[in-house]
Amino acid sequence: MSLRRVDLPVDLNGTDDSGLPWGLLSRACAPDDVHVGAWIVVGSARTQAVARVVDIDGDVVHVRPLRGPVSDHSARLLRAAGDDSEGRPLGRPSMP
Repeated sequence: MSLRRVDLPVDLNGTDDSGLPWGLLSRACAPDDVHVGAWIVVGSARTQAVARVVDIDGDVVHVRPLRGPVSDHSARLLRAAGDDSEGRPLGRPSMP
């Protein structure tokens, strides 16, 4: 099992009153990439999951993790990053 960089540190076993795991936006690798609806890698150096950002309230980010290893959801992460499954940009080509 290969581990990826964690976009947002989250205790996947912990939840708050919302019933969802959460992390702090201020601890995200790239806070500008963490927005409602985004697919990101959450967890720790030992345990990771792909999750959708459900809510951001100040510095608190609630996520809904998907079941299974990150590798099972790599296509979803590539699409979220704007690449297809072969690493080509999606959408219209940029103008020079």
